[in-house]
Amino acid sequence: MPVDVGTARQVWWGAIAFGVVQLVASVLGALGQRRSFAEEVFDQAAERDPQITMASVELLVSLVYVFLVLLGLVAAVLGAVIVHQFARGKLWARTVLTVLGVWFVFSGVGALLAINSVSGAAALVAGGAAIVQAVLACGAMYLSHRPESTAYFTPGPRAR
Repeated sequence: MPVDVGTARQVWWGAIAFGVVQLVASVLGALGQRRSFAEEVFDQAAERDPQITMASVELLVSLVYVFLVLLGLVAAVLGAVIVHQFARGKLWARTVLTVLGVWFVFSGVGALLAINSVSGAAALVAGGAAIVQAVLACGAMYLSHRPESTAYFTPGPRAR
């Protein structure tokens, strides 16, 4: 494995870790607004079903938060599996990580542009994590597309 691929692998792990930090911070920030979100959902649902109670809507909102955390953790584990395949020289893994990296960069730029409208420590941590994740993804993409790395991902026998 070329040194650049090994370094890119570690940088991708860092990007995944900052994604988990962003997930946790976002959920913690959303927990503070859980009551207002539940009230909005209750108002919309009460129009369709007058039998619905606020307690059931709050339970539903809590389940949505739990589902989002689990979905985010599954995505992080899936990302780690893809990074492992990337380190083994799989071209498809490099392609998937490049697409994800572009998404992270756009998300990081969006977080950077929205930094003035942030309110609360959790939102600030989530935005900062998105920015750091974008920088790490950009660096990992650069390393994975250098000439030595590209040769590593080329199908066929490798010079060892």
